Amino acid sequence: AITQRIAEEDAKRKSWRNKLDLSRTLLEGGEVSSLNELACLQAYLTWVASGQIKCEEDGGHHRPCAHADASRKISALLWQFAARGDAERFIARRIFPSLPSFADQFTVAVPMTRIRDIAHRNDIPQDLKNDIKHNLQNKLHRCADPGDMVTCHNLIEKCRKANCYPESFMREFEIFYKELKEFFNAGGLDEQAQQLAASDSSIRGAVDKFVHLKQSGGNPSGQMHALSELRALVAPRAEGEQAYLLMDLELEKYSFVLLSQLANELENGQGSGDWWQRLLSILAVALRQSELAGIAPEECAAVAREAAAAAKDTGNASKAPFVFLRLAAAADRALRICFALTQQLEGAYTNVPALGAALKIDGHAVSVFVEAEMRTSILFQVSKFVQLVTQQAKRAANLPLWTAISAGAVCGRVMRLSALSEAWTKTLPAEGVIVLCVEAGGDEELPALVRGVVVGRDLPVLSHLALRARQLGAVFGCTSERKLFECLASGAKDGAAVRLTVDAGGDVRMEGVADSELTALKGSDAAAKAKSSGKTKAQVGELSVKETKVMPVIDLADSPQTAGSKAASSGKLESIAKAAGFMAPKGFAVPFGVMTKAVSGKDVEDAVAALQKALVEKSEKLESLALAARAAVEKCKVPKEVVDDLIKGLPAGTDRVAVRSSANSEDLEGVSGAGLHDSVLGVDCKDPAALEKAVLQVWSSMFTLRAVQSRHAAGMPLFKGIAMGVLVQPMVSLEGNVFAFIGFSKHVVENDAGAVYLEVCIGLGETLASANEPGTPYRLIVQKAAPHAVKIVSLASFSYGLQDAAGGPAMKRVDYSQERLSTDQAFLEKFAREVADVAVKVEQQYGAPMDMEGVVLERGGIREIHLVQARPIVEG
Repeated sequence: AITQRIAEEDAKRKSWRNKLDLSRTLLEGGEVSSLNELACLQAYLTWVASGQIKCEEDGGHHRPCAHADASRKISALLWQFAARGDAERFIARRIFPSLPSFADQFTVAVPMTRIRDIAHRNDIPQDLKNDIKHNLQNKLHRCADPGDMVTCHNLIEKCRKANCYPESFMREFEIFYKELKEFFNAGGLDEQAQQLAASDSSIRGAVDKFVHLKQSGGNPSGQMHALSELRALVAPRAEGEQAYLLMDLELEKYSFVLLSQLANELENGQGSGDWWQRLLSILAVALRQSELAGIAPEECAAVAREAAAAAKDTGNASKAPFVFLRLAAAADRALRICFALTQQLEGAYTNVPALGAALKIDGHAVSVFVEAEMRTSILFQVSKFVQLVTQQAKRAANLPLWTAISAGAVCGRVMRLSALSEAWTKTLPAEGVIVLCVEAGGDEELPALVRGVVVGRDLPVLSHLALRARQLGAVFGCTSERKLFECLASGAKDGAAVRLTVDAGGDVRMEGVADSELTALKGSDAAAKAKSSGKTKAQVGELSVKETKVMPVIDLADSPQTAGSKAASSGKLESIAKAAGFMAPKGFAVPFGVMTKAVSGKDVEDAVAALQKALVEKSEKLESLALAARAAVEKCKVPKEVVDDLIKGLPAGTDRVAVRSSANSEDLEGVSGAGLHDSVLGVDCKDPAALEKAVLQVWSSMFTLRAVQSRHAAGMPLFKGIAMGVLVQPMVSLEGNVFAFIGFSKHVVENDAGAVYLEVCIGLGETLASANEPGTPYRLIVQKAAPHAVKIVSLASFSYGLQDAAGGPAMKRVDYSQERLSTDQAFLEKFAREVADVAVKVEQQYGAPMDMEGVVLERGGIREIHLVQARPIVEG
């Protein structure tokens, strides 16, 4: 719609003023409201300013102040757009140079009077006077457009070459030429810098230093640091003052050139201490450019601090490989900044070719425009430096480029998707599929015919998605190296028969196979199923509905049929906590019997029936009907005595609780059900309404889309025979340093019962369990046998940690340069051993390898390990 609208209006609006007014109208009227539409507006104004779209006189008489006024209004609207996000800011900044100046001298009623005086001088020939008067002065004051800049340039060049006109005339003409360049934003960097310094003494020293280095051909590094010093003075004023904005944009453009030169200088000496110092210094200054432009400023600053902190140790052999683990984590975080913007821009410019065609712009020129916008950003340069850091740091630390979520080899047909969740909307071939996708949210349920998965982002090995993949026996690998992923995926066509191999050590390979191998695989699967125990459906947990009152979970340690395995396991944890050296919250359970009575009625029955029908028919309405079932449950009522008993039973001083699911369809032998249902954190337990709402939310989470799909895939019923207990636990006071962990008392990826595998993050554990937050956790392998050697597989790179806060958990940006787990190897290893020791003791108490979740608190020099849940490890 926007391409057609711009093309149709452009044909009617001949003059530059009217084309600018079209842009203002589109912004003010909300017709440019999306990123795609903003990108189209950028292309349009760029083509107008460059002369690729011709401007003509329209018979009107409007002085340049009209153009300046339109520019001022457009700029104000663009800044509003820029506040929405990084991609919007990026594109808005690209539009500003295509707008005329709205400085005071151009907004007066009769601007640019100097050209009138020049055209009426009596000391120049009549033909020159006529040329200036008719082709420049009158045209400017009647209907200005970018072509007037060309006219003026040609006239002054003609006068310079003639070298026969009075000095006073030439002086005035040169002054006017500068004024016109200012109006059309056509002045170069040096000229703009010197003009601004002439009116602002606070930046004069920085301008003189930078311009001297630039004009004298100073080394790129020296120029880059001088440029950064100058930008630090200019950029903060860019949003409020157009002259500073335009200079900032010119400095940013020149920084791209300097960074290209610096990248070339890094070709030699890779891996040496000096080389690392140079690379990290350049990376810091490159990140600073993005920060000054307002593109992901906090993230850029955080990465720069961590890189600078680690840089001090790159030449110290005793700090390897830990320092390179730090750099690999910082690089992973930096790459996400780059890829996030790139991905948004790739989508933003998709309509520009259609706009170019509608406006009859040369196809090659359109392609060049789109390519230039993608490849001339500072973050494009940052990505090159970061990839160099990643490659060299991983090589120095001997790290794999892939993460093995579930090792093995499997055959299937290739299916390329944007997101893993899309697999549920596709018809999958009976031979099974190997899904290649760039995104996975971490809460997806895998269809049974998904044999293998490769994801172009890193995921926690112990996330809910990872657990379900291993449970299903799906081979699964992932990487934060987007180019590595693209290289693997580029050779695989949709539908092709391939074998995917994921090694536990972190190598992922894919090779073509004959279709006959898929047929053989299909047959072997059928034979294996026939030879199995005969179970075709997962067994739902025992269900007793006789208890209808709130119960302490410690009384349910051996009674999973009353309120679910999770509640029972929490009771057991409470009973063994002291002996095993950890702490456990004193929890209470709302039994199955309460839910089965409360969740009833026609609304619930009708919603469940509609959902059951959609599930059988594989309807596209499945998600909306699951939401409708949730809504029906949440209209039910929790008995008042249940809420009252919860409040009364909680330990004195409890302010907030975690309200968790404990269904009879999760934490079972062969089915973990991890991450299928809701947990509500930070609930005010003194507010009965808030507590009731949380209980209803947990009950309704029986019908999350992922839970519905999981039960269906496992052969369980949708609702009949399914019950949801509710586990209510006091939330630990999280004052101090908080680290969440998921621990497996067996290294499941390598099938090593002699090692504990841990994943840790800053803040609360949802970051690990859900995998919604992109990044890598601390990955640690601890040997059970003395001396309990610790292998650090990776350091954390999550940008945010979920922190406890008044009103509920909140995301907080992590600064790893200040996190001791990332700066002190001995501290991290001691931390790992203490958590692993608890994991081993829990395993001994349960008599089986265990999957556990908890938090570690560091406060007042004391470390507390709190376990919130534990369940047997489920493997395929």
